[in-house]
Amino acid sequence: MSELFKNLENKSILITGHINPDGDALGAALAFKIILNELDYDADVCFDIKENLPSNLNHLPLDLITREPKEHYDKVYVFDCGNPQRLGKLESLSHSATEVVVVDHHIDPSFGDIQIIDPTAASTTQVLFREIKKFNYQISQDVANCLMTGLITDTGRFQYSNTDSEVFNIAAELMNSGAELTKISENIYGSISFNAMKLQSEIIKRIELFTDHSLVFSYVLQEDYNTYNIEESEVDFLIDSIRLVKESNIALLLKEQPDKSFKGSLRSRNNIDVQLIASIFGGGGHKAASGFSTTYDMKDVIDQVKKAIESQL
Repeated sequence: MSELFKNLENKSILITGHINPDGDALGAALAFKIILNELDYDADVCFDIKENLPSNLNHLPLDLITREPKEHYDKVYVFDCGNPQRLGKLESLSHSATEVVVVDHHIDPSFGDIQIIDPTAASTTQVLFREIKKFNYQISQDVANCLMTGLITDTGRFQYSNTDSEVFNIAAELMNSGAELTKISENIYGSISFNAMKLQSEIIKRIELFTDHSLVFSYVLQEDYNTYNIEESEVDFLIDSIRLVKESNIALLLKEQPDKSFKGSLRSRNNIDVQLIASIFGGGGHKAASGFSTTYDMKDVIDQVKKAIESQL
């Protein structure tokens, strides 16, 4: 039996993940919430959401998310997050809980009484799927849609190098359980607001190609959100536009924050491990896709990324 489903009786349960959750964190957390509900266990799903969730994830049952958590939980499940600081305002709840279960596909989590980790997995939902199968649970359509969302987003529509035969086998099983692949893909990648498209054209104009490092780069400024009347959560897709440049293997997109720091997104389509690059700035992720935050200016970030690429050549 999976460790995931042990010791649930008479426990107050919190399900959470990293700040501003993406499709993988949300998909895993909401899938597990639905399963616990079906097993008659009560649990809260809550995240530190500092901005609106992106509209391209509104096919998920976001109404299951609790806005404010309780003051204490006996058991905390953490999905897609290996560092308690990345829980934001919910970090203290992980410290006060009797037991913390971390389910993730990133390397070397720094907390968790029980760790269910596979850094070779493409997504956290892939790791969760395996545990659900061990439990012999019959996956419903709602759960299948949640799991498929994480699988699609963290493999970049099955295009990243972390897509292996197991990913496709899982996707096939999820479709047999009713997962709506076309609907999910269309909502995530095929539905972009008019203003977001206009901003995309501006970001493309700013693209720089560093041929010696096979690196393509662009950036988003705070003033862009006002100019195009758009929230940062609506531009996560831009990194996938940047990485299309044929002459590049590594893509970097920097998004300026209100305090003038930057959030960086990295993508790789060769053997360069962008997780190692992100770790220079205290970030992480996986080999094909990673992110970080930094107070360095753009030129310093680019220089550091170039050096990190050189170290792997």
